[in-house]
Amino acid sequence: MRVVSSSRPKSIVRKSSIRTALFGLFIFLAARSFEPYNQGQLAVTLILFIGILSVVLLTGISGQISLGQGALMAVGGYSTALMIINLGISLWIAVPLAIISGGLAGLILGTVAARLSGPYLAGTTLVVALAIPSIANRFESVFKGDEGLQVDVGYPPVWFVNTFGDPTYEMWQFYVALPFALVALFFASNLLLSRSGRVWRSIRDHEIASSLTGVKVSRQKVFVFTISAAFAGLAGALYGLRGSVGPSTYPTSLSLLLLTGAILGGIRSIAGAFIGSVLVVFLPDWIDFAVHSFELSEQVSNYLPALVGGILLILTVVINPAGVAGGAHLHKHK
Repeated sequence: MRVVSSSRPKSIVRKSSIRTALFGLFIFLAARSFEPYNQGQLAVTLILFIGILSVVLLTGISGQISLGQGALMAVGGYSTALMIINLGISLWIAVPLAIISGGLAGLILGTVAARLSGPYLAGTTLVVALAIPSIANRFESVFKGDEGLQVDVGYPPVWFVNTFGDPTYEMWQFYVALPFALVALFFASNLLLSRSGRVWRSIRDHEIASSLTGVKVSRQKVFVFTISAAFAGLAGALYGLRGSVGPSTYPTSLSLLLLTGAILGGIRSIAGAFIGSVLVVFLPDWIDFAVHSFELSEQVSNYLPALVGGILLILTVVINPAGVAGGAHLHKHK
């Protein structure tokens, strides 16, 4: 038995490493074949992929409903921007530190959330998301109010240009987002395959039964909230580096966008998180391409993606609640 137990962590790491390497190769080759505009979209897809992973861990795996992931992304974004602007810290240091700031915010919020469930938890996290504009305007000297903090990924260093060539700005955004997305994927895969992932699923499926088996339910809820917030902080840091960190960058709708992507792709699946991020980023362009031959008014064209997205969300909930990639995952963990 000792041999089996000691080999299992190694097999988990090996499986996660292979999955991460294949994903990285696939996404890198895809980016190289895209035009600059689509390269920028792919960078945003990777960022939202990290954000949707936070929803998968928190809601899909542990069963805690949160409508405040966008607020946790804002924590990561503001902390990164302040470190880069005020302290002159490199983004390669500031972004990892945003993971810590997001995790600390999640620890505080998770301590409160552990006592709540269902609509009470969703309402509490939604209030946090709604508070972002008020905080930014209340401390305008620090957060610059509605104007926000101007920060971006900058340009590649000289050594990178000499080694790999001079990429377009959109491709550089992709290069910045890719390593962080791969790290997030690796850790999420390990978590879901580990004992912690099994414990979180048991709490989601039957909290009382988990408690009777010796699981410290409240402690685990705080733990998963902290981990999820760390993912959200990372996503928020990268999301803000697209040009500006302000209330308009992290609106309440951002939390709903992450939840929509998770549901469409498969809220209990890592693959579903990526599919969902692709859908929410590329769907507007796909719709525009499909209807470009029709003479639609500008007002209809502007609201058509939201309408189609809403219809897809309803159909997913009614017909296939597991999402695009969730069916196989649910079957595996039945």
